[in-house]
Amino acid sequence: MPTAPHATLPRPVLPHDLGVEVVERKGVGHPDTLADSIAELASIRYSEYCLREFGAVLHHNLDKVAVLGGRARFGDTDGVYDRPVRVIFGGRISTSFAGRAIPVREILEAAADEQLRTALPGFEHVTWRAQHETTDSSKFERWFAPQSLEDLPEHLTAFSNDTAFLVGTAPQTTAETVALLTESWFRQQPWAGSDIKALVIRDGHALNVTVCVPALAGHLSSSAEFEDAVSHTAQELTNQLLGRLPGPVTVVCNTRNSRTGPLSGQYFTVSGSAIDYGEDGLVGRGNARSGLITPGQQAGNEALFGKNPTYHVGKVGGWLVDEASRTLAEQAGPCRIAVMWRNGSAYPEPASLDITTTHPDPANTRLVRDALRRTDWVSDLVDNQRYLPTVVPAAELLAELDPTTMP
Repeated sequence: MPTAPHATLPRPVLPHDLGVEVVERKGVGHPDTLADSIAELASIRYSEYCLREFGAVLHHNLDKVAVLGGRARFGDTDGVYDRPVRVIFGGRISTSFAGRAIPVREILEAAADEQLRTALPGFEHVTWRAQHETTDSSKFERWFAPQSLEDLPEHLTAFSNDTAFLVGTAPQTTAETVALLTESWFRQQPWAGSDIKALVIRDGHALNVTVCVPALAGHLSSSAEFEDAVSHTAQELTNQLLGRLPGPVTVVCNTRNSRTGPLSGQYFTVSGSAIDYGEDGLVGRGNARSGLITPGQQAGNEALFGKNPTYHVGKVGGWLVDEASRTLAEQAGPCRIAVMWRNGSAYPEPASLDITTTHPDPANTRLVRDALRRTDWVSDLVDNQRYLPTVVPAAELLAELDPTTMP
């Protein structure tokens, strides 16, 4: 029986070269981002404790956090919680080392309180409680109850714990920068909550930005005042972008709001987030490690938030491809690096490596492979909180759009 001829697959297209690019940003107060950030900060604080007390990060994966919305009872311009937000911690975690108990619950709850306080401008009006559903179950007796560092096989040499496909691109595209800027620009306003969602579509040089921004209780008195504040801020952002970008810019905000009815009938919050309405969030349903949702990167859906920073491929592999793409972009311009590791693979030896640049060069592969040999990720992931969701300062993002410095 004759076989079909082998088909040559098309090379991936760099995000910078797409005719139409779509980028989405779920702000730091979005329920999904709250789940991501609580999981990530919990892992960071637990890792800090382990490094300080034991000299190594013990086995844990806290990437199963859920934030279940509470309920606020609203007046015309305010509201009071009568049902708490619930933060549910799932995943697996070591609760002891050499027989010494670790205060896991206290560490996780403190991290959740810290992150909610940071992300929600109306945190003082929120009531919340924690629910612990983590486990130390494993078929390996000492995996989550190590007696010594010898029970941490990755302590000396890290290896991929799973099979995964990771993609990194660099530098950041204009649409990506604008999505981050949109959140940051509105968050500068005292009346704005933090559950901001921005969707940017770049069609050639034309940018269309749609943004949803909540009002925060205590700052506005009417729906008309809210609409005026949103319109004024959107126009300021439009002017900033028109002064820096080569094409037309449209910014549209709060498409379902109106100037009539009580303020609380609009996109209005006590906390700054839709968790006031009972909206839930789960790790991995929102932004990627870049802080953005970017289908043009042709990446997988690996979520790194809360995963072990010592060896987990979803986090370590993501860091390696990000560092490799950043390094390559500095030498060769816009690039995309796609890497696949198999379970048990050493990180310098991926099963698949695909490099896309505007100008291919054999030196690119050597540079990328050198980057994949790096082993200094723990300090960046833990001490520098590399992937903890945050709002990038507007001035920094505007500088990236400066036409005199853009590539």
